[in-house]
Order: sequence, then structure tokens, then C-alpha cells
Amino acid sequence: MIPAMAAAKGETTRIEVARGKRPFLTLADPQIAGQFTIWTGPGTSTGPSDLVALDGAEHDIADWAGGPVEPPANLTVYKVRFFCAADASTPRETATSHQCYGMYYGLDPVTHQAFVQIPPEQDKQFPDNTRSIYRGVEGRWYRASARWETVVRPQIEAELATGPNDTYRWWEHQPAYTQPASSRTAVSATPRVTPKK
Repeated sequence: MIPAMAAAKGETTRIEVARGKRPFLTLADPQIAGQFTIWTGPGTSTGPSDLVALDGAEHDIADWAGGPVEPPANLTVYKVRFFCAADASTPRETATSHQCYGMYYGLDPVTHQAFVQIPPEQDKQFPDNTRSIYRGVEGRWYRASARWETVVRPQIEAELATGPNDTYRWWEHQPAYTQPASSRTAVSATPRVTPKK
């Protein structure tokens, strides 16, 4: 039932994972990206009333049946963008695609548990999410699905292991404070030292 529903809505053709603005991982292989759909869970035709049937569903991005959770505060968070076939009736190989959804993927560096957040309704990174699906749980976190952890997480970790080992931390990219020139006084002037003879 889930694959048929995903095809009707538009199959996932590509998944991009980013820290900051630039993706460091792109999954376009149909054997990987095609395994996941955004068209399940709250706000879809397999929403809350069918969550029991979805427990352990292979195509989910989150453990919807487990319900919302409170994640730890020290998560390393990545942005994940989903691209869907624009026309579900066109073969995947020739269909044009568009960004259809986005989420945040967080890893706890201590426990190694993984979580996904459905972005808040007014999120600046994914403003069009609610045009695709209004779930009614925007802003909440869920545990990542077992399938996501089995298929996608190893690819993320492998890419991070071969690239720069730092994660994007917004506070490290803020401009340093510089005192305005008009407020400089004799106290802030550079001292001059006369060497001893």
C-alpha cells in the first residue's frame, strides 16, 4: 500500500544532506532515495488513525508510531531536502523533480541516537513544507526510522569521515566585534614601548 501511495504522490528522486548552506551528500540512486517517502505519517492519508499499521514501515523517514519525543540538547543537526518526481505518471528516469519537503536530522554524539524534526510552520529553511503536507505536528521531533538509520546514516558517516571533520556551528561564523573608530579614546590607543639602551 505504501509504495503505491508514494507513486501517486510523486516518488522521491533525490535526497540532499547539508550542514550550513551546501550539501555534502547527495543520494540520487533509486535503490537508496527511492526507498523513502515523505507521504506517510501525520497529515497524510496514513496519518494518526493508521499509525499502528505503519509501525516499522520500510519507507518512513521517522518512527511515527513512537510519537513525538524530547531530544537531547547537544544534537549535531543537519538539513535534509527531499526532491520528488514532478509527474508521478512519468518514468522515474525521465521525470523532472522539485524540492518537495525538508526536515532536520539530529545525532546525539554521546548516545548516538538519531532524531528527525518536522520543521516549525514558519521555518525559514523550508517555507514550502506545509504546501506539500500540513502535518499538525510541525516543530516536533521524532526518532529516525530504523530504515533511515540502516540505509542513510552510514552514507552520512562515510562522507563525514572523508571530508572536513567539523560540523557547521553558527556561532563560529559570526563577525567578531570591532569597536567603532569614533569611540576610541586615549585609553584604547596602541601603547608605544621605547626599548631600553
